[in-house]
Amino acid sequence: MKKYTNIIILCAIVLVCTGVLINYYIDFNDVFYNIGYYDDSITFANTADVHGHIVFDDDVGGYYSLDDISNIMGLPLINYFVQQERAKDEDLLLLDTGDLFHGTNEANIEKGQGVVEIVNQMGYTAMVPGNHDFNFGVDRLLEIKSQLNFPVLSSNIYKDNEHVFDDYLIVEKDGKKIGLFGLTTPFALKFTNSRDNGGLTIEDPAKEAKRVLKELGDKADVVILLSHLGDDEDKKLVDEVDGIDLVLCGHYHKLYTSAQKVKDTFIVSGGAWTTHACIGKMYFKDGKISKVSWKTKSTKDKSLEDKKLADIAKKYHDIALIDSQKIVGNAKVELNGRRSQMRSSETNLGNLLTDAMRSIGNADIAIMNGGGIRESIPEGEINLYKLGKVLPFSNSLLTIELKGELIYKAIERGLWSYPSGSNGAFLQVSGISYVFDGSKPAGQRLVEVTKDGKPLEKDKLYKVAINDYLYNGGDYYEEFKDAKIISFGALLKDVLTQYIQEKKEVAPEVEGRITVTNERYK
Repeated sequence: MKKYTNIIILCAIVLVCTGVLINYYIDFNDVFYNIGYYDDSITFANTADVHGHIVFDDDVGGYYSLDDISNIMGLPLINYFVQQERAKDEDLLLLDTGDLFHGTNEANIEKGQGVVEIVNQMGYTAMVPGNHDFNFGVDRLLEIKSQLNFPVLSSNIYKDNEHVFDDYLIVEKDGKKIGLFGLTTPFALKFTNSRDNGGLTIEDPAKEAKRVLKELGDKADVVILLSHLGDDEDKKLVDEVDGIDLVLCGHYHKLYTSAQKVKDTFIVSGGAWTTHACIGKMYFKDGKISKVSWKTKSTKDKSLEDKKLADIAKKYHDIALIDSQKIVGNAKVELNGRRSQMRSSETNLGNLLTDAMRSIGNADIAIMNGGGIRESIPEGEINLYKLGKVLPFSNSLLTIELKGELIYKAIERGLWSYPSGSNGAFLQVSGISYVFDGSKPAGQRLVEVTKDGKPLEKDKLYKVAINDYLYNGGDYYEEFKDAKIISFGALLKDVLTQYIQEKKEVAPEVEGRITVTNERYK
């Protein structure tokens, strides 16, 4: 009997494995299409929140929230998968959902020029600008727009009542007219490093979506939204606005493994940092989208890179490396810059940076938005290149004079989106500690703020080290806009470099600066 039981178990395992392999390698929607169940299909590829990653990197320091991600492919390797699909369907739509040009050492060379050169050779159909695409300034983004050989779409960005970018685009494939339009988060101009927004305004996405859909009318058989709003906002949008067939999401860095559906709209999200190539296909029945397939692909085989694009990436990588190989110190422990933890809890890297800001800024307190810290540093030698990856944005140190009451309000603001891993406003601190209640509603979470073991005095003026991003209203902070500036400092990367050089070795710990009680989510 035992013999037959083992045989049955073995057969079951074989059947399960066979089913998994068949499901992985065979898309049954294609089978249904080939036998005539579907009328038509359209293939698309999506990049999202690339953040300037044009170089392969298999040591990402655990930045991402998904445990199985251990490498960044870079656009030259992403293009391998794009070309594979393009060989099957030469009319493939290649669409980007924003935050493309800024975020790495390579991208900082000539303000995104290397990224521009690469994407211009990849055959993009269109893109929507994200908030970080403004980081080199409005003028540079408009210059980039003029350099691209594909359109930039945003229906809700205006200047003097005129669209700054293309309102929408209609492309035709196999007799089917596909309407594409883009929406950018209304907070984009609050996420930049400057108070000078060039006279731009960003209007309500739902209002603009309704207007565009009315204008498209009978012009388009299918409507695709390129969104840099975040998938939660996209779901709210399509619940309110009818007529969008497919939404490609950006901004929140979420990686969907299959398409979701809200009412009659399919929604997909392509992750970030080129960790995966995302390929989708729309299947039509009776003239309408009946199904959307969505596959994510990844490889560590660097030999598959597009050679021409890899040469461009190497050129900018080499330039970035010239001045960045200098060893500035040694990390005795891993410096934790993981996205999900940096934006919801105390980390040792957050402590190290804020300590550096407080020390060099000659301040009583330091605060830093967790979203400004983008990567971990492995244990061992620390060079300038690694620091550039941790702090890729051109943020500078400021020391301001601020009442304790406004510090309380700022910390509370940073807790509004807790425990979202997309909450870049979450504050890392030095010189103070704070406790919050994870079970309370937004705006009522902060329990206490202490300094030197005593409650922070609300009426007292403190010297606070922050960055210019926060001072300029980044992440929608209002608490710092009228603060007196005591001193201007260097770039945060240079501040952290100086601090590590002085210490020679660093081994920061999580020491209870930030405590959550009644934690509802793990």
